[in-house]
Amino acid sequence: MAARAQVGVEFFLVAAFLFALAVVFFSSGEAQLRDAESLQKAALAKAAVDSLAAMVDYVYLSGVNTQVNQEVFVPQGSVCFLFNSTFSPATIQCEADPSISGRVSSRGLRTSSVIFSASCPPYSQERGWFRITVRNNNSVSITCTKI
Repeated sequence: MAARAQVGVEFFLVAAFLFALAVVFFSSGEAQLRDAESLQKAALAKAAVDSLAAMVDYVYLSGVNTQVNQEVFVPQGSVCFLFNSTFSPATIQCEADPSISGRVSSRGLRTSSVIFSASCPPYSQERGWFRITVRNNNSVSITCTKI
């Protein structure tokens, strides 16, 4: 009878150890997944602002009556295309994940005369593909259309 009790106690000790090990692995994996998702949002946001900055520079340097259209992906939960002219040169920023309060910035723009329409993503916080149109009519204007 004592041998059966010892086997039962050993079984519960091994089961408890395995359960504790599973909890540790699960919590570690969940944290790594959240970090990877934040990194992915930051990379997508950086690609979006770099693409827009290149379009702005191209249109500005090409002169009046130049227009460029491009499709850009904005990640979910991000607030993109914030124009920052407080520093010289001006940049376009995107808050990739407001929960971690980190912003990504484009390289410096060649102009600080940029006008965003109200249809651009910073106000709607939508995710997905947007068709961005950049025009030069003595100042660079940007409009966004959800695809």
